[in-house]
Amino acid sequence: MQEIELMSDPAGGWMMMCPCGATEIRAQEGPVWAAFDLRPLESNRYCITCRDCGHATEHFTHQEAAGLTSAASS
Repeated sequence: MQEIELMSDPAGGWMMMCPCGATEIRAQEGPVWAAFDLRPLESNRYCITCRDCGHATEHFTHQEAAGLTSAASS
């Protein structure tokens, strides 16, 4: 794995994993991401940055998956 992975969790939430080993599972309407920073770009694209190692990945995804609608990262 060379990119930060954002995937749905079978329990209904979301999971993010960084190549450095940082991992976080978040409820669909849970609090902001603790281990990752998300910055909206244009056209439903997002820059996801790992707070542990600084690795950044650009994703094209739905806002709810990234947690930017109900629990925006600031």
